[in-house]
Amino acid sequence: MFESTLLGFREHQKARNLQDSTVNGRESVIRQVQAVADAYPWEPAWNAALFDRWMSLCAPGNTSGTLGSKARVLRLYLEYLANPAYQWQEVCLNLFGTFPAQVVRDLNAVRHSQDYVGRPNRNRPLTRQEIKRFFSQMDPEIKRIQGEGHKGALAAARDVAMFTTAYAWGLRRRETARLETHDWRRQAKLPEFGDLAGLSVRWGKASAGQPLRRRTVVSVWPWAVATVRFYLDHVRPQFYLDRPDDGVMFPTERHETISERSVNARFATWRDRASLSADLDPHCLRHTYVTRLIESGYDTQFVTEQVGHSHAATTAIYTALSSDYKNLKVREFLDAQEEKMLHQAFARADAEAQMEDEFEEAPAEPRSNRRRA
Repeated sequence: MFESTLLGFREHQKARNLQDSTVNGRESVIRQVQAVADAYPWEPAWNAALFDRWMSLCAPGNTSGTLGSKARVLRLYLEYLANPAYQWQEVCLNLFGTFPAQVVRDLNAVRHSQDYVGRPNRNRPLTRQEIKRFFSQMDPEIKRIQGEGHKGALAAARDVAMFTTAYAWGLRRRETARLETHDWRRQAKLPEFGDLAGLSVRWGKASAGQPLRRRTVVSVWPWAVATVRFYLDHVRPQFYLDRPDDGVMFPTERHETISERSVNARFATWRDRASLSADLDPHCLRHTYVTRLIESGYDTQFVTEQVGHSHAATTAIYTALSSDYKNLKVREFLDAQEEKMLHQAFARADAEAQMEDEFEEAPAEPRSNRRRA
């Protein structure tokens, strides 16, 4: 019976066009609750006390956002069982004499006091010095590996282009891992970038129940285009010396598309080698991209469209402007205010001088006229 409810819940979600990874993850959460309860949803053990106990077990090492997601999965599952259209309550009542009840309510749900509930030190932009340390150590390491005749030089050279692409086009991990060579585009108004003037992102993050969101990211940094071009011309062909080219942008030496987990692992390797914080992950490159565009003076709406956000408010969460940039903006404001005040002072002085000139040039009134007045 329990397996039947899970199958029905799976079909219910697939009908909303949810991805297999999402459906499988939700099923895993429900199985966890069942294991903790050692009982089934229609049994008395599935109550508010069970939910509190389960959440307390999940709390260590998880953010409030993760806990909230788990709670929402359980709420959705129980709402599905309680929906009269699927008749699960009627079936359970006939078979077991009881029926599933909703145990996740506003009273015991994870509270959100603000929009952002992630880990502040993990999802943040890298400073300019951190970005420099991350990328500058790659070329010397590749040369060292080649000089010692060890394996891994080709994968390391691929990593340079892969993380450059993630950073310079503001991509998520999955968007980066699943790129293909035909995703690059020409742009009529950017002829200097050739066929790397734009990037068609086909694996953008989807909203709930919606298909994957696509977007085209316009290239903005010549140095990044040059790095990717060198990779396409000289590094990537080395992966296909003994097999047909399958179009994968970042293949592995095992003739596979690099996985998101491998992207995480490769980033961690280079991050640790650069002695950066262990809290940083590949998504920080996307945060850094947003921040650098804002600091460079790009319009907020342009940045929002580049990274595929639905609202500018989401883009604002990604932005953490550097102290140098903020100091510059304050200086520009103060200088503008000072110039405005000087302009007003000069305008008043000119007006006063003109009034004095007009007074001196005015003809004197006859004495007799003054006496009659």
